[in-house]
Amino acid sequence: MIRALGFIRRLPASTRCKLSTVSTSHVVKLSAPLIVQMSQIRYGSSKSSPPSPPPPSPPPPSRSSPPIIKSSNDSSPDTARPNDNSEFISEHHVDPVRAVFPWRHSPAPLPRLLKGTAEYHSQGGYVGPNMPPLNKWIRGALYWNAASMLNIPSYKILLFRRWEEELAADFSWAFQMAVAGLLSNTYRVPIESILSPSMLGDIDGGEDADAKETDERKDTETDTSKQFAVNFEHTVAPPPHPTDITEDAPEPDDDYDDESAPDLEYMLQKQLRTLYKTAHEHTRHNLQIHLQTQPLSAEIVSMFLIPFITRERVEATPALRHSLRNVWVHLEEKEEKLGRRLGLGEAIGEIASELETLAKKQADSQGCVESTIIAQVAIRCNEIFKVTDVELDQVVQGDPLARINDVTHLVRFEMVISASISGGPSTIGSWQITDIDDLLDGNVWYM
Repeated sequence: MIRALGFIRRLPASTRCKLSTVSTSHVVKLSAPLIVQMSQIRYGSSKSSPPSPPPPSPPPPSRSSPPIIKSSNDSSPDTARPNDNSEFISEHHVDPVRAVFPWRHSPAPLPRLLKGTAEYHSQGGYVGPNMPPLNKWIRGALYWNAASMLNIPSYKILLFRRWEEELAADFSWAFQMAVAGLLSNTYRVPIESILSPSMLGDIDGGEDADAKETDERKDTETDTSKQFAVNFEHTVAPPPHPTDITEDAPEPDDDYDDESAPDLEYMLQKQLRTLYKTAHEHTRHNLQIHLQTQPLSAEIVSMFLIPFITRERVEATPALRHSLRNVWVHLEEKEEKLGRRLGLGEAIGEIASELETLAKKQADSQGCVESTIIAQVAIRCNEIFKVTDVELDQVVQGDPLARINDVTHLVRFEMVISASISGGPSTIGSWQITDIDDLLDGNVWYM
């Protein structure tokens, strides 16, 4: 898997497919799991009552296991080991509007990842906001479909885990780079002072241009800092308020080099970048932020395809946001016209027809259409997190004792792919982080 995972780029026109005919069967095949999913939404529960817990089901033929983030009191087969530091108590939800640094640091999992909770049913379970808590079979079908659109052969998806482990490891690497870049850009701190030497080596591509500096860092690093890929412990001042700007206002740190900071535009989606920027701009006191994190393992919780639309297209044409919801509206209009409820087979046929129409409208002159793959990844970390208001001498976020805690972050990635609706391999882009721990409620744009 590519190490450019933390970045997303536009697909160059020269690499796009050049087939022009439209195949109905291929459109239906491409969207089959979504068709099943929408049928599940429509026929799985009553409109007038809240969704009920899904019945037990056998394991699916593809990778769709629950995440590695678990409840300590759940011993069902659908769980794994509890976190070891359960004595540390932290809020389950971080209010991104009120947090001085939007970050979730807790051994407790996100409530929506725990079966039986209200959030599991209202916030989409393992799939995420604006989705129903799909059972294992449907999640497995969505997972298989998304993996196949990454040009991974079906036999590898069904029989082997190597590709999945490599992809999860790359997601973990991208998460570390994005967090370091976010801290560097937000607080104007050189990224060389945040990343570990091994991570800096990944950026340099193995070159030893800064080998001397790296060796010096190794000699001066504390035993604790050597344990973490990301090390940030700085007192940061709030940006000057417009009314406070004077000729005597201090200049930014001269040691900071803008060119050394990663380009967050390609690593993190705009709304996520804005969340941290806004939090910093609204801070009125000096803050001592202590964040050190070291990923231990990563597991793909869910992966699914949103066919024929992308975030960029929806931003350009807001009406596309309701494209999938309009399929539901079409079914209701069809039933009203017929004066009866559609059967499951009839509903699937109508959904397929509507999706085919959407694909034709979105396809370019070469018969190619862009879709979006969304992946949610549970990244288990050893982590220290504490934010202190310096003026109040008060810990306002995190663990007051600054202990190393066992936490798991749920990181949401998106990738834009281009494929011919006539068939053939996909042209894939690169992944971009769109949300962390549901700080933006999934940053959903397609429903």
